[in-house]
Parts: sequence; C-alpha cells; structure tokens
Amino acid sequence: MKIALACAILRLPGACLGERKQDWALAMAAELETAIEEGAPLQFALGCLIAAGRGLVTADEGRFILTSYAVALGILLPMAALQIGCALFGLPYLYPGQHGLVGAMLDGGLQESLLRGVYQSAIPTLALLQVLIGLGHLRIAWVLLERDWAAALRWGSASLSASATLVTFMGVLFVDGRQALLQGVVLAIELAMIAVVARWHGNFAPSPKCRAAR
Repeated sequence: MKIALACAILRLPGACLGERKQDWALAMAAELETAIEEGAPLQFALGCLIAAGRGLVTADEGRFILTSYAVALGILLPMAALQIGCALFGLPYLYPGQHGLVGAMLDGGLQESLLRGVYQSAIPTLALLQVLIGLGHLRIAWVLLERDWAAALRWGSASLSASATLVTFMGVLFVDGRQALLQGVVLAIELAMIAVVARWHGNFAPSPKCRAAR
C-alpha cells in the first residue's frame, strides 16, 4: 500500500516539473526503487513533491504551469458550467427576470405578441448554442493544459462564433441578450489570456510541438 501511494505521489512532481526537467522526473522514479529498499518510499515521494512545489514558485516555467491551471480550473471550467447549466437546467444568471432561457423574451410591445411563438420554438436552438459554447470552454481548458495552442485557437474561434450567433439570434427575436453579449466579451478576454500564456510558453519552449486539433 505504501509503495502504491508513493508511486502515485511521485507522479505529481513529474507533472509539475515541466518540459525541461523530465530527466529529473525519470531520475526520481529510478531513485524510488532505492527508497523502497530502504523502507522509506513515502518520505522520499513527499520530499520530491515538496521540492517540485518550491520549483513551481521560483522558476519561470513553474509559474507558467500554475498560471495555466489557474486559467483552466479557475476561469474556463466555471464558465463552462455556467453556460451548460443555463442551457440545460434553467439557471437564470444569463437572462433577465430570473426565469432562465424560457423567460428571456422581452415583456410588452407588439413584438412580444408576434414573436413569442417563434421564440418558444427557437429555445432548443438557443440552448444548443449555449451547450456548444460550454463544451468549447471545456475543450479549450483541456488543450490549454496540453499546451496545444493550434487546437486552442481553433476551439476558441469556434466558441466565439457560436457566441456571436447566439447574440445575433437573441437580437432578432427581441430577447434581452445583454448578458449573453457580456459572456461573449468574457470569452474574447479568455482567448486573449490564452494567447498571452502561449507566448509565455514560447519563452522556454521556442519550438513547441502543436498537435493536430482533435
């Protein structure tokens, strides 16, 4: 049990050390065998984890890794949950009146009586667009952590197009799309942040390998 736990803990420093220190990660894995023979695998693994954590704070590549995870886990994933929640579960945060997508039609005026039926029939399409934007956020977070900048650009462009389409449809249907427009602006800011992170990555990986977009 201790050996399995030590091996699991030792994978964390390997993931944190970055591209330039994978030799160190391999050396630690080899030294684990010696630590097992000496009866101290957990102490050795925890020591490696602490050393890697210090390296994250002091090294430029370490700060890059921390920033990448902060953007992915602290921004992209919550935005994905918000978009998908509003589309599938009626969360009210993107729409006026706290009634979710169903209650987003502007009250009053001739357009309400003429277009309400059209709007109600368009709700599945609007919900689908929101789900696609949410899934786009999830995929962008994934390729960000993989450092696949070409795929991040493609998925970001697709998500931004879906957001623009959602805002356009809501405008045509006289729906209050201010919150949806704000989400589009937030998405654009997210993509700008990813561009900065990608440029930062280029400082210590001059020739990054871009995988084919999935």
